[in-house]
Amino acid sequence: MSDPLVLRRSSSPGARRRSDRGRLPFMVNDDSERTETPRTKRPARRKAPQRPAVKPAPPTVDQTPPPVFHPLAYRGVVAGWPVESREQWGRRANELEDAGLSWRDAETQAFVEVWRQRRAAENES
Repeated sequence: MSDPLVLRRSSSPGARRRSDRGRLPFMVNDDSERTETPRTKRPARRKAPQRPAVKPAPPTVDQTPPPVFHPLAYRGVVAGWPVESREQWGRRANELEDAGLSWRDAETQAFVEVWRQRRAAENES
C-alpha cells in the first residue's frame, strides 16, 4: 500500500508539477511536529519625497494663443454683387494694401467705400 502523505508524480508528460505556491507557512520536522517557519522581515517601504507643486509660468508675449479669425461677413455680400462692383472692390482693396494697410483692413475699407457708392447710385435711380 502507498502512504497517503506521499505525493505521486503524474505519469503523463503534459501533467503540471506542483509548486510551492499556496503552501501553508509551517514545516514538518522529523518528529512530525508542526512548527512555525521563521518569517523574514520585509524592508520598510520608503515614501517618495514630496515634490513642491510646480506652478505654470505666467504667459509671456510668445505664449499667448493665436487670435481667432472669424469668417469675414462682408465677403458674402460682395459675392452677390455684379461683376463690375466686385472688380471695383478688388482694385480698391489692392490700392489700399499697396498704401500700407493689412489685407483685412484694406478689404474692409474697400467694401465700405464701394458699398456706399452702390447705395448712393441706388438712391439716385
